[in-house]
Amino acid sequence: MKFIQSLLFTAACAAMTVQAAAAAPEHQDARGHGRFEFALIGDVPYAPADFWKLDNVIAEINADRKLKWVLHAGDIKNGSTLCSDEVLEDRLQRFQRFEIPFVLTPGDNEWTDCHRANNGSYPPLERLAKLRELFYPVPGQTLGRKTMTVATQAADPDYAEFVENTRWTEQHVVFATLHIVGSNNALAPFASRTAADDEEVARRIAAARAWIQETFAQAKAEDAKGVLLLFQADPGFELAKGSAGRRGFEEVLADLEAEAVRFKKPVVLAHGDSHYFRVDKPVLGSLSKRRIENLTRVETFGADDVHWLRVVVDPNSSEVFSVHQEIVEKNLEQHPLP
Repeated sequence: MKFIQSLLFTAACAAMTVQAAAAAPEHQDARGHGRFEFALIGDVPYAPADFWKLDNVIAEINADRKLKWVLHAGDIKNGSTLCSDEVLEDRLQRFQRFEIPFVLTPGDNEWTDCHRANNGSYPPLERLAKLRELFYPVPGQTLGRKTMTVATQAADPDYAEFVENTRWTEQHVVFATLHIVGSNNALAPFASRTAADDEEVARRIAAARAWIQETFAQAKAEDAKGVLLLFQADPGFELAKGSAGRRGFEEVLADLEAEAVRFKKPVVLAHGDSHYFRVDKPVLGSLSKRRIENLTRVETFGADDVHWLRVVVDPNSSEVFSVHQEIVEKNLEQHPLP
């Protein structure tokens, strides 16, 4: 039997969540308050040797008719392989096998770190442009065999290039993607770095901050039950402010904290990067010095651990979000030799 371990944000709502799963219809109008589910993955596929594992994940997700969409937290290759057009196109073709809408937020491995010699010594900004061209060909439309219309920050003339920052609402819950990546949010030094690379970081941080503000403003205006934000980087929630590991993230982290405190309802920050599945509450308030209970971090499986997360969203629950490990049993085995 497939092993599924459920991690609920509070143990008290576990029984209610299970009961609701049995009774709830599979789909409700987006204006309602119905229960729904989606898949969350990230840091996959890391290497060609693991393609068969991704195939198993895709097959499981496609077979599950309860899922509304797939969110990918970025890093569609590892940090030590070519950033060529062929590699990016290969990943696009693989993700297009998902039968439901597929939403990707970029990772550092597919553009920021492409300056490395073993990645092909590509200029990162050129790779970013290619990534946008391939994975966001129609602004406001997701990938996947079945697509979904979403709002995009590219509709704002001030941030016209940010097709990857998207937002949508389902059952009075607001979802958004933010282009926030590892390597210190693309501030890590490298030999061929130019002023244009620095300007890109500043502009992308400004775009992320504006998108965060607009997302929570929309959530408040709509009296949303919860907010989920997806990005790639582990921004160092637990680290002291001003520490090296938080470089490039401080402004965004301050905004996320402030907005979550004002919102008061459940907020989930979903990301990848560290290859360590966890659900926790890592943020201490800057003023209160106490844990911000309504702010939860969810980190995906990734790299060698090729599995997926089922996120159940119940707007009628006080916690709104619950996360369930979906361990792909076939991926625990060694790949059979040809």
